[in-house]
Amino acid sequence: MKLIIKIFLIFFINITNAQYYDVIIYEKISNNSGGLEVTIDNEDWFGYSVETIGDLNGDGVNDIAVGSLKDDDGGFNKGAVYILFLNEDGSVNSHQKISDTEGGFDGDLDEWDIFGTSISYLGDLNNDGFIEIGVGAEYDGDGGYWHGAVWILSLNNDGTVYSYQKISDTEGGFEGFLGDEDVFGTDIEFLGDLNNDGNNDIAVSARRDPDGGSDRGAVYILFLNSDLTVNSFQKISDTEGGFEGDLDGQDYFGGSVANIGDLNGDGVIDLAVGAYRDDDGGNNKGAVYILFMNSDGTVSDYQKISELYGNFEEGLNDFSFFGQSIDSASDINEDGFKEIIVGARGLDANDEQNLGAFFIINLNPDGTVNNSVKFSEGEQSFDGNINNGDAFGFSVSFIKDLIEKNCIVVGACFDDVDGYQKGSVWILQLGEVFSIEDINETNQIFLFPNPTRNAFSLSDINDVETIQVFDMYGKQIITFSEIERNLFSVAYLPVGEYIIVVSNIDGNSSSYKLIKK
Repeated sequence: MKLIIKIFLIFFINITNAQYYDVIIYEKISNNSGGLEVTIDNEDWFGYSVETIGDLNGDGVNDIAVGSLKDDDGGFNKGAVYILFLNEDGSVNSHQKISDTEGGFDGDLDEWDIFGTSISYLGDLNNDGFIEIGVGAEYDGDGGYWHGAVWILSLNNDGTVYSYQKISDTEGGFEGFLGDEDVFGTDIEFLGDLNNDGNNDIAVSARRDPDGGSDRGAVYILFLNSDLTVNSFQKISDTEGGFEGDLDGQDYFGGSVANIGDLNGDGVIDLAVGAYRDDDGGNNKGAVYILFMNSDGTVSDYQKISELYGNFEEGLNDFSFFGQSIDSASDINEDGFKEIIVGARGLDANDEQNLGAFFIINLNPDGTVNNSVKFSEGEQSFDGNINNGDAFGFSVSFIKDLIEKNCIVVGACFDDVDGYQKGSVWILQLGEVFSIEDINETNQIFLFPNPTRNAFSLSDINDVETIQVFDMYGKQIITFSEIERNLFSVAYLPVGEYIIVVSNIDGNSSSYKLIKK
């Protein structure tokens, strides 16, 4: 350890004018800000859900949908969804609102339906030339009190609604049993054609389903017909679907759901499911379950990620709500590991309580964590103004290449900007690796040029025990402790300069300079 510190300090003294950035650009979208020319009302909770929806209007820039589930268009807390057409810098160019009174939507919404609870991009689900999104209304009263519902909306290029199909306890061909306060529609996810019948399928969660105990939660796999009604379904819960995880009351399994692709290479897509009130390690710290799926919608195996399981080494405080939101980022840095983005809207950060945060997590094929990086105010030098209780990380979505940069969309639905809990959305653009340079002339390991712009490798990983990445202030950012493959992701580091320290089993170490632009 003394050798590591010495090498680092000598190099730090020689670097005097380095600049540091967490993200290249960030944009906050809120009440009449960030290009959004809308007056949001108090307690609308704009940003409760966020979702990337591709380039809907064909202008070359990807667009997003944002839920404002307590919007009062047409009645109290009926809810709304905003389609935001973005500029290259992440600001809003124009928008279209979909609600009980706007956007061409004539579905029957009641007060307290909270339309916009969840949003999922479904692509052209039925190959009719129109893009579909799924929108949850988890307090919908079809069949009983808060049974919940999902609306599948086919959109025109301008963001208005072309047609829709509702799935609930009484509509859309769904024959599952829903009880009071099940809140079906908590989250929605596109699955592709899971059962190979020629039609695409979706997952819909019900975070307060009582299978096995109060509010344990459930996920329904819905096998669809070509008209977007339900053909059949498979339920996954504490008592059904082959899932053998140990759920407790109020875990809210299904609080979030993400299709993470075929993680274990068995030819079937897998799911990440949040249980954000799980008590592993403390009160409501939260957890994520990686579900390895069968094509019939049952679970073949699982891996839990929490403060106690799955090699997740980030500290969580009580009421972190880790798993409140999840999105797949595929393989951002092309290092062979799939990434997921996980929100923790109650996490303490930068010595402040309850700021909220999100993690980018690299997954091993068995569902355990390879490494992770946390983002919040004061983390990774992000200087956006987040306040206690904003719920930053309540919702997350990944944008692949907003023009040139990968972006994370982050909802902060309790933000008090210009009022009380109006809500906001942040768009953070990530940087890339530029080069890695050897800073020790006697070092035998040469890292430049690196094999990709988002990861680095060593000439030899034999006898390497750990690899640590430090910022120029001496703060440790990333540690790679399971050295199994010779490719190390640094896709999530902010733009700037860093120190890489490679420690061998015999106690020797080597140092390098990493430059990211």
